[in-house]
Amino acid sequence: MILFWIIIFAVSLFGLIKSADYFTEYSEKIGLALGMSSFIVGATIVAIGTSLPELVSSLFALGAGTTEFVADNIIGSNIANALLILGIAGVVAKKGLKINTSLIDVDLPFFFMSMAVFGYFALDKTISLVEGVALLAFFLVFIMYSIKSEPGANDKDEMADITKHNKNGKHSKHMVKYIGIILVSVAVLALSAKYLIDSILSLSELLKISSSTLTITVVAFGTSLPEILTSIAAVKRGNHGMAIGNVLGSNTFNVLLIAGLPAVIKPLAIDPTTFVIGLPFLVMATFIAIFVMFDNHIRRWEGVAMLFFYAVFIGKIVGLM
Repeated sequence: MILFWIIIFAVSLFGLIKSADYFTEYSEKIGLALGMSSFIVGATIVAIGTSLPELVSSLFALGAGTTEFVADNIIGSNIANALLILGIAGVVAKKGLKINTSLIDVDLPFFFMSMAVFGYFALDKTISLVEGVALLAFFLVFIMYSIKSEPGANDKDEMADITKHNKNGKHSKHMVKYIGIILVSVAVLALSAKYLIDSILSLSELLKISSSTLTITVVAFGTSLPEILTSIAAVKRGNHGMAIGNVLGSNTFNVLLIAGLPAVIKPLAIDPTTFVIGLPFLVMATFIAIFVMFDNHIRRWEGVAMLFFYAVFIGKIVGLM
């Protein structure tokens, strides 16, 4: 019985990640075909797409009555993003990660402020309806500010690329196909999320492990895999800005959109272990990330240190420390 639910868990997590990947890829193609700039596509469609596994699984958790799942997943994913992903990216980059000034000026303040607001709201171990609305309002401000601060919005080369892309008509001809793939990916996403929640609840009961422990470790790591793979690929291509921007944007999306939307539907409870261990580690991980990025460079030894802190977090959550 345990093996059965482990297989269901693994297949559901894989389906969740892959369907979100297809959704993002083909939504991006539609956005470009409709004339959206690559920056806006990246700041909205791609950013939301990489956060879809957390969002959809959180909504299904509400239906199952396990509202703790939302905070567990958000906190676990954000800690993984800030320590694990940036740590791996810092180690993979031969001469360390170089950070664009625009990321420091725009993304980093929202990265910090979103965590501060979420952390403050979580102090009473509940995210209420009003707090959910506030998080969503802050999310809209973040999106509008990101679009407004688009680099090269009036750049002639950017506009020429869009015009050329539209004249080419390559993507426009396949619009029906793209929409069909998106609809199928959404269906798979929903099905995978449902069985992921079912498998977590069943495994926690069979293994006598709290569902919060499974969520904040295994599920959070799994739903962070798209960001891990995207960041590593970006570093290998020499695109350090994408690797870091991906983490900052994803964390901001998580605490604003993925906490805000479910909280509007139903107040979110925070598990005692998550409150005592996860929340302080989230604050610490955020400050560590800001500290190492403040000089526009993440060195290899800093990446190793971040991986060490993530290992300490896992050790504390599972009771090894």
